[in-house]
Formats: sequence, structure tokens, C-alpha cells
Amino acid sequence: MVKEMEICVDGLRRTIVISDEPEALLAAKAAGRAIIGVEQKAGGASLPAARYIVPGWEFVTEELAGLVLRRHLGLPWTIGVTERLLIRELTMGDREAIPVSELKAGEAMFGDPEMLRAYIGGQYGFYEYGTWAILERDSGHLAGLAGVSQPRLPEALEQRLNAHIAGCCPGQAFLELGYHIFRPYRRKGYALEACREILDYTCQVLSCRACAMIANENKASRRLAERLGMKPLTPGGEFMETDSGSSEPLLLYAESRQLPPDKADP
Repeated sequence: MVKEMEICVDGLRRTIVISDEPEALLAAKAAGRAIIGVEQKAGGASLPAARYIVPGWEFVTEELAGLVLRRHLGLPWTIGVTERLLIRELTMGDREAIPVSELKAGEAMFGDPEMLRAYIGGQYGFYEYGTWAILERDSGHLAGLAGVSQPRLPEALEQRLNAHIAGCCPGQAFLELGYHIFRPYRRKGYALEACREILDYTCQVLSCRACAMIANENKASRRLAERLGMKPLTPGGEFMETDSGSSEPLLLYAESRQLPPDKADP
């Protein structure tokens, strides 16, 4: 079966092809069209042409079609909109607005055009999460970066997180929350506003919970984590070597609440 769905993207109407037939998907892809594959019953043919495959026709939603079309066209996906902020995937157009002098060691890729291009092209389409742009809705200015990533914790903190998962939320996946509000936009509550929206997205869309690794002396980030509902798993801190080679106590914060029943793993 082959179906077509018309989707409006940035004011333009485009058509996406949805099919459970390998040949139809290959032909549509060869013609430069966006496609979604629908799995056939057990024993059916594979769908190698499709990057996005759903287990049944009922899973083809307008939201999914919009995401697939944006991926196809190279357009950013909107993560969320708050009262003052727009959170969306980064674009190459954001590069000039990123203050390179403010970037930390782990953020260097966002200041390098080629690395940023590779990140945008690979991260979002493969993982469907990453570091996103925070923009002021009124001005359109880039106010910072924030998002979630696969936790890369020192062994001691990873053990604490695993124990936390086993004790309060078995089987739930965690992503590490991070944010960086640029200097001209600080002290406006943007970090809290953006991170709340990101945690909602992480739960509702990604079906994950969040953790955060914070330096013991960073009281502002610790307060923010607590306002987001996170609890410290390492109250005394764990001394870990930083990117600069020094050793400092790091705290691990994590959410404790369960995912809604329809979001938890079966």
C-alpha cells in the first residue's frame, strides 16, 4: 500500500510518501521525496530505503510526518515554546551568534563551522536529541544552549546513578541535562524556563528522565537542579579530575519521579 500525506512546513505545503512496499519507497527516495516506511507483518520484506519506520499505519501521525519532512529538508525541529523562549535544533545560521570566547572545553564544536555542520547533520537525525538553541521569542536573539546527552559520568557517579535507578525507577533511561546561558542574557530566569521545557520534552517525547553533574561550588546550578525537582545522589561530592587537570568535588543530581504509565518501558 502507498499513501501520500500533505504537510505544511514553514508556510509551504509538501507531500510525504508512506508505504509498506520496498519498491515504492525506493522509487520515492530516488525521486527526492521524503518517505516513511510501515513494517509489514512477520516475514515481510525489509525496508532499507526508509530511515524512519513505524510498526503499523496507526503510528503515522502528522507530527511524525512533520519531523521526517524537516529532516528531509534540513530544517530544525522545534523542541518547545515557553512564555519568553523558543527552543529548537541548532542551524548553521546560529554560528555567528555563538560567543566562542564563552564556550567551555566540551562545547568547542559549536564554535567551529565544520564541526557544527557535522553535529547538526549527524546528532539530531540519529539520536533525536542533543544540544539545542535557546532563542528569545521577542528579539529572536540566541540566548544560550541547552539540551540532553548520553551521560558520560566518572565511574563513581555512574555507580551512584545505577543504584538510584535500581532503587526508584527500574528500567528507566536517563539523559544528562546541560545548559549554557550566554552572559548578556543571564539573571533573567532563562535557564530555569528552558530547562523545565526540556525536562518535559525528555519525559513526554524521549521517554527518559534527567540527571545533571554539577561542581560542588556551583551553587546557582545546584539551586536550579533542585527547583527542577532533582535530588543530589552524592551529598558530599565525589572528587573528579576536570578537563583542566584539576580535581574538584562533583555532585550528581537526578530526577526521582516515575514516568507516566504510557511512557514507561513495557
